[in-house]
Amino acid sequence: MEPQVCFLNGRLVPRSEARISIWDRGFQSGDAVYEGLRVYRGGVFQLHEHVRRLFLCARAIGIRMSLTERDVAKAILDTVAANRIEEDAHVRITVSRGDPLSSGMDTRICANVEPTVAILVEGKKPQMPKSGIRLATSSVRRTPAQCLDPKLHTCNQLGQILAKIEANNAGADEALMLDTDGFVAETNSANIFIIQGDILSTPRADSIMPGFTRQLVFDLAIERDLRVRETRVSLGDVYMADEMFITGTVNQIVPVIEVDGRAIGTGKAGPHTGALLERYLQEAEKLTVTAVA
Repeated sequence: MEPQVCFLNGRLVPRSEARISIWDRGFQSGDAVYEGLRVYRGGVFQLHEHVRRLFLCARAIGIRMSLTERDVAKAILDTVAANRIEEDAHVRITVSRGDPLSSGMDTRICANVEPTVAILVEGKKPQMPKSGIRLATSSVRRTPAQCLDPKLHTCNQLGQILAKIEANNAGADEALMLDTDGFVAETNSANIFIIQGDILSTPRADSIMPGFTRQLVFDLAIERDLRVRETRVSLGDVYMADEMFITGTVNQIVPVIEVDGRAIGTGKAGPHTGALLERYLQEAEKLTVTAVA
């Protein structure tokens, strides 16, 4: 069943009636934080971890929430339940600084304004093919920590969008983004791993958003006797990899079969990648939440 209801500022409303103000800070300036969550058979994967990160990011940019973490977790589950989601789905929660009925960068005009909280549910399975995707290196660099902490999950994603456009225009599925030193950071939407022999390498967290799926992959890789390294990864390392995959809550684990026109390994999804995905799906269902105490 296609979701018909969303949560907006404390109420469940039909999607066709959901409206935010043209003065909303999220619309005006991207002054907002967000989380993307996945639903498995009605349960939300790592719900409390995602909600906790949402609150930490909101606090970091000075958005004061009157709702508690429990309130938000319950609102997410209520929205999922109201849409009668029984299979896979994607949940997006966005929290903006609110509607001050004025524009400008001065956040003091929001001192007495409640944040806008919106929760959307889309009934869809992971969109990327499990047979593998192609990446193209983008000229758009990932914003370094010297400019903006990459751990802040904000709605300002223009850099990633421009990188994605560039990659799609080059015939690729996603963009491979480098940091300002020329090392691999992540794609426009996901964390990156490469496998060479028995070594699983992933870029350091200096210029990336380290995701929850990334952390789970660390644990699952050790089960397969892979040695895990967080290190600087060069384009040369990528081109010479036996296997490569990307990770994220929404698309889980996706093989990468080509980068910049070069086949990765055999040009097909590798055995470690397939095994990690299988174990990930087993663990993901164990980590879902269906009720808030």
